[in-house]
Amino acid sequence: MKNKHDASSPSTTTQIPSGFPQYRTQMFLGFAIMTGLYCISIANFGIFREILQLPPSAPEYCQSQPGDDASLCWRADLFAFELVSGLALMWCGYKGFCAWHIKKIQKMIPNTPEGRLFGYIEEGHTLTAVSTTFQLFDLGVSLLIPEQRQFLFLCHHIMAATVSWYGLNNQYFHYYGVFYLGCSEISTIPLVAIDLAKFFPPEPGSNYDFLAQAICGPLFAITFTYYRVILWWTVGYQMFQDIFHVLRSGNADRMRPGRNHVLYVMMLLNLLLGALQLYWFTIILGEAMEFLGFGANEDAQGIEGKYQEGLEL
Repeated sequence: MKNKHDASSPSTTTQIPSGFPQYRTQMFLGFAIMTGLYCISIANFGIFREILQLPPSAPEYCQSQPGDDASLCWRADLFAFELVSGLALMWCGYKGFCAWHIKKIQKMIPNTPEGRLFGYIEEGHTLTAVSTTFQLFDLGVSLLIPEQRQFLFLCHHIMAATVSWYGLNNQYFHYYGVFYLGCSEISTIPLVAIDLAKFFPPEPGSNYDFLAQAICGPLFAITFTYYRVILWWTVGYQMFQDIFHVLRSGNADRMRPGRNHVLYVMMLLNLLLGALQLYWFTIILGEAMEFLGFGANEDAQGIEGKYQEGLEL
């Protein structure tokens, strides 16, 4: 059900339907599928372990596991979490990349603040539904896994779920949703491979060790810098300008009566999430400097290790 209201119309819109009903069934089904895949992956972890030839988990992730040898274990929950997260984020990143860079959704809506804030874009609508579902799943599972039950992790999931739901329920921000809920997840895809190598350390010199360290590590740093630092604030600056415009002109009241609070919440969460990106970027930048020989540290843990430490603060 598309929003048929003209984004540039000055007339007052008396009712904008929620975007949730169209995706209600798919969202419940998606949540069930993610939960089912998570449970199935844990139940059949032995099969995955044999097929993928996974090494034991790193000793620091085995301390809470029962058994005679607390330093030797295979953490099925961490594997299942990364598997489900990786699949969901790959889909979001692919959808966002195609819409933003290939399909060029900028041409699908009026090139006005009203068009970018209120214009209907199918990919944006879909991404708000998928992201809401995934973030709720991610939040629930993170509460069950000690390594994921970190303050910044949980704050991020709650804020991301709120942004996604506000966009879905109020049919706002489809244009910006394509970037923030789609393109920004591109950098998280190589991070999944890095995390798996951290949880299940590959043998030095192996193909997977090369993939994680030599390919995914730099790829994560580059895509994070581009999407979550440079474009994050560039796109955000335009979004703030658009919001201030529709508030001053009164079009926010005319096109979404009684929902101006959504604009303020979105600005606040964008700033908070943006601050998180900058904090994580300082960790990545510091590790890159060490890699290049500036202030090298013999105990350096790699980009992914420093990034994980930052999340645990």
